[in-house]
Amino acid sequence: MYRFCLLFFIPLILNAGEIDGKGVICKIYGDTIGYFFETDRVFEYKFQGGNKELELSKKDKGAYQTNENSVYFGETRIDRKTLKYHKYSSFRGECKVSKNFEDFKKSLDKQSLIKGNKI
Repeated sequence: MYRFCLLFFIPLILNAGEIDGKGVICKIYGDTIGYFFETDRVFEYKFQGGNKELELSKKDKGAYQTNENSVYFGETRIDRKTLKYHKYSSFRGECKVSKNFEDFKKSLDKQSLIKGNKI
């Protein structure tokens, strides 16, 4: 019985956190939002107004699930093949993959994101 349980649950354990350590940077209606996957959870990173300048905020968006086609968290779905971002039925965007946290942070460079702002 022990061997049967071990054989049954090992594949489930191996798939847990399969995208941990990776992130996506998404352009959604012109805004840049990053999602980083770690410890079976997804964290949202985005710039918001601070007291004197924009500050990068981090928000735990909860657990994520995957299948062969998509990554799901909350009302959000990201297509694993096309990297299309879907939230609800009409909120859409495009994403790019970051293979580790260092690349992810570089992609969220505030100066490159605000370049060209008029006000």
